[in-house]
Amino acid sequence: MANGAITLDGNQVTLRVIGTSKATIDADGTFAVDGKAVVTTHAERSLLAQYNQSVRSVHETGLAMGKAGVRMAAKAVVASTSSAPGNAGETAEAGAGQMQQLSLDICKAQASIKTVQDQLATQLASFKPYASIVSSSDVADCESDAKD
Repeated sequence: MANGAITLDGNQVTLRVIGTSKATIDADGTFAVDGKAVVTTHAERSLLAQYNQSVRSVHETGLAMGKAGVRMAAKAVVASTSSAPGNAGETAEAGAGQMQQLSLDICKAQASIKTVQDQLATQLASFKPYASIVSSSDVADCESDAKD
């Protein structure tokens, strides 16, 4: 996600920014920079856990999109070989609607990442170097692309 600046391995999110040590966020909100745990308040840990959850949501929705795409392709092949030619178009339209909804779900999760990222930047000094990974234009582009 975000051109590789955000990656997910299991339940751990890794943040990478050029010129800065990598940071990790665990599902429970544990934050580490360059492998060293950062002391955080309960409120900061809560935000970090929310950031982690939003990244996992993008990942899970992406997987759902892939599965929906495979199902849609399989149904289209079956419909195109059946005796009712109108079925292929109906199948494609239904699949396109599902894909658009999943795309919008990704955009919502991305917007959540941006919101939490901005909050963390003001509350947690050690998070500031990672506070520009997701931009407002990334969120706007996602929403625009999802509606097309």
